[in-house]
Amino acid sequence: MKTLKSTLAIALLATTVFFNANAEDKKLEKNEASTSNSLATYKMSNLKVGMYEVGNVNSMKLNLTLTKDAGKTANVKLMNENGTVLSETTVSKKETAYNFRFDFSESATGKYFIEVTNGDHIITKEILKGKGTLSY
Repeated sequence: MKTLKSTLAIALLATTVFFNANAEDKKLEKNEASTSNSLATYKMSNLKVGMYEVGNVNSMKLNLTLTKDAGKTANVKLMNENGTVLSETTVSKKETAYNFRFDFSESATGKYFIEVTNGDHIITKEILKGKGTLSY
C-alpha cells in the first residue's frame, strides 16, 4: 500500500509539473505573438527615398525616387539650410512611386535638405552643394 501511495504521489507531482510548464509555454507564445504583431505594425510603412545624380557625376541635377504605401499622401520639401522651403510637392494617396528632379546648377553653395513625410514617418536627406559638386 505504501508503494502505491508513493507511486500516486510521484505521478501527481509529475502531472502538476507538466501542466505548469505547459502553461508557462503558452504565456511565452502569447507574449512572443504580441511582440511580433507590434513589430509587424511598426514595419508596415514602405517609405523609401533614393537619390542619384542625372547623367555624369557633376551634372548638378539630382533625381529623387520615392516609394511609399498606397493610402497615404506624402509631402516632399526641398529646403535650404535656413529652413526656407524652395520646393514642395504632395504625392497622392493612389501613387506608390514617384520621381523628382531638382536642378542645383543655379543654386548657391551650401547645405540643402529634402524632407519626405508620409503619415507619421519622416525621412530627411542632406545635400551639400559645392562649386560644381553635389554630395548627398
